[in-house]
Amino acid sequence: MKRKYILAAVLAASVFAGIQACKKSSSGSQTTDDNAFDRKAMLTNVSANIIVPAYTAFKQNTSDLDLAVSAFIGAPDVAKLMALQNAFVIAYKQWQSTSAFEFGPAAQINLGVNVNTYPANIDQINANIKADTYNPQLLANLAAKGLPAIDYLIFGVGIDNASILSQYTTDPNATKRKKYLAALSTELKTEAATVSAGWSSAYQSTFVNASGTDVGSSVGQLLNQLVYDFEILKNFEVGIPAGTQSMGTTFPTKVQAYYSKISVQLALLHLQAIQNIYLGKSSAGDGLGFDDYLVKANAKYLGGSLNDAIKNQFSTATAKLQTLTDPLSDQIKTNPAAVTAAYTELQKLTVLLKTDMTSSLGILITYGDNDGD
Repeated sequence: MKRKYILAAVLAASVFAGIQACKKSSSGSQTTDDNAFDRKAMLTNVSANIIVPAYTAFKQNTSDLDLAVSAFIGAPDVAKLMALQNAFVIAYKQWQSTSAFEFGPAAQINLGVNVNTYPANIDQINANIKADTYNPQLLANLAAKGLPAIDYLIFGVGIDNASILSQYTTDPNATKRKKYLAALSTELKTEAATVSAGWSSAYQSTFVNASGTDVGSSVGQLLNQLVYDFEILKNFEVGIPAGTQSMGTTFPTKVQAYYSKISVQLALLHLQAIQNIYLGKSSAGDGLGFDDYLVKANAKYLGGSLNDAIKNQFSTATAKLQTLTDPLSDQIKTNPAAVTAAYTELQKLTVLLKTDMTSSLGILITYGDNDGD
């Protein structure tokens, strides 16, 4: 199925820079070579223990968020606003474990760009509220909906919770603002439920059985999306705001979750989620992942194990991110060297994942980029 990457605002579509040489299986089925890695078992583990639980949790979290929105707009007060903000943070944190699976049911509805195109377009949001009209299908509204828009609406429309509350009580556009917030929350809940249902029904079996390494196989899609999602983390959550991906010009307001000020927390959760996919690790235990695949392939890096190099770089990148504190927008201004150091370690991991791993496994990178690695 053709995948569409509609990247607006910070998620910009990029130009294909180079395709690695690779070997492909002759079909989407599992090889019968007894010495081959059991890709089907890996897909079974990842789907059953990582992907489906991630979507199930996100479905529940967005449903809880929608309930909190309904309670708040029904009778706005500070207590309900704080409950809403808490529900929002939980949902946004769960999204970090969910965003890497933009294939199958998620690709069909372009879940990623609908949920998390940032920075939020404040002018478009306010224009929609003032006009009392909202068409979620318009490209112009990609950055006026989803988690980033809700982030603005419940954290960014005032300097504190008292002033935020006034935007939903005494402000001339209070009724329209409540209506808009409700529409965004309902849309988010519906999208999460749609994708979760798709995985819980027929698609999980389809995913597990397409166990070759050719273009369109589940292994190929999973690895491509793992690398692609990692580049979103490296470039858009860190690089562009910090100026390392924007010719030295910093954009502190372009960090993820700018208004709720949880950007570093989200980046760490995102990195951990990607590492868990690589390791096949979940609450059910340490199952088959790409690490085992590389070990079976006897993949080497600088004379040693490629798997060891990748795991070590995950640890190094995590440690560098952990030196940062929220809000990341302030760190970019006051501690730019530390932010750049974190980006540098993420860039090193990009090369290991995108170049060395894919080459060792004979899997083609099929999305375009201009990352220059």
